[in-house]
Amino acid sequence: MPYPRVVPDYHDAQVILFVADCEAAAELYGHFGFRESYRSREVPPIKIEMALGGFELGLALPGPASAEHGLVPVTEGHRACITLWTDDVEAAYLEALAAGAKDRRGPHPFLDGRLRVAFVEDLDGHPIQLVQRAG
Repeated sequence: MPYPRVVPDYHDAQVILFVADCEAAAELYGHFGFRESYRSREVPPIKIEMALGGFELGLALPGPASAEHGLVPVTEGHRACITLWTDDVEAAYLEALAAGAKDRRGPHPFLDGRLRVAFVEDLDGHPIQLVQRAG
């Protein structure tokens, strides 16, 4: 006789980016409107969690994740992309650059002009896509 299947309740999903400096990364993401919701007790912190409109973002050092959990964090290349919708992609792009993001590609039309898109990179090379619906 088969056992009944137990389906767990999942909640509070979070994407974790491995970064070189949690505080510097948190400062940059703060410019996009993310607000800190958790900070580890270590100084400097090994993890900072931030939230924006129900989206949770963790910024964590790769060393402790490797030592404590046996993970092998990838710390180079475009291994994730954060997408942020905005009502003014040009202003968001300029603000991101002023906040220390690296230029990847300035505002340009996408999907036959239905969207305007720009790309910057955070301090650790993670792409951030800024997207606006075209008028």
